[in-house]
Amino acid sequence: AVGGAKRALELSAKYAKERHQFGRPIGSFGLIQHKLGEMASRIYAAESAVYRTVGLIDEALQGKKGPEAVMAGIEEYAVEASIIKVLGSEVLDYVVDEGVQIHGGYGYSQEYPIERAYRDARINRIFEGTNEINRLLIPGMLLRRALKGQLPLFQAAMKLQKELLEPSFEEPEDLEAHQVAALKKLALMVAGLAAQKYGQKVEEEQEVLGAVADILIDAYAAESALLRARRLRGVAPAMARLYLLQALDRAQAWALSVLPRLVEGDEARVVYSAARRLTKHEPVDLVALRREVAGAVLEAEGYPIPH
Repeated sequence: AVGGAKRALELSAKYAKERHQFGRPIGSFGLIQHKLGEMASRIYAAESAVYRTVGLIDEALQGKKGPEAVMAGIEEYAVEASIIKVLGSEVLDYVVDEGVQIHGGYGYSQEYPIERAYRDARINRIFEGTNEINRLLIPGMLLRRALKGQLPLFQAAMKLQKELLEPSFEEPEDLEAHQVAALKKLALMVAGLAAQKYGQKVEEEQEVLGAVADILIDAYAAESALLRARRLRGVAPAMARLYLLQALDRAQAWALSVLPRLVEGDEARVVYSAARRLTKHEPVDLVALRREVAGAVLEAEGYPIPH
């Protein structure tokens, strides 16, 4: 999925440089640069998450012998595998869709390879476990481990609730790392409230679990992108920051869409305030970030991170 998305970005960048309207390449227009910047940043986040997960699995398999030991090592990262399946396939869908839009009417023509990329991408959200199933698996596996006492999820949720009642107003030393941690705390808060209210029946609350999964997916992708960007130069930090800032906004929307089902009255007001506080950030010039990324994409005529 990530490789296909890179190819679609390459096709789109080259077309945006070649196609002229009003006497200038369409890649010089702001809304095309918006698309290219978003496409590249989402690919970067997905690729970073894949590299990170593969590295974790490689470490887990070191020294293990025999099929059972190997499978146990792989299964340890089943949650991360579900995350990158959903993330990768949906990033690909987004990129090929925007690629067709950049091509305009030619995007529907079989003479242009972006047309086939658009058709071929759709199956990825269905096979190898639909994205809906994988979304349920992500929080579901964590909650089942917690209910069996294998994961201190409920203790962590209770600790977080106390922490949120006594917020700290000190400026964090590492703002971006703090924001990633806040995404994880938000997912924990929503999952904990759902488990407290529904217990074993929480599996029937698929919409709530889906929201928790989406927050966790973005948290993992944003953290992976950030960790990798700190080792790379060039445009990587801009792509990581662009993804993280929007992940915070998406997380707030997802949380507030399901929290009214979990809490009410005075508790609801406290919880809503906590969700907003965890995802709060100062306004940032996202236009400038996207233009910076788009400039690198156009210069590279594709994905701006070298192999």
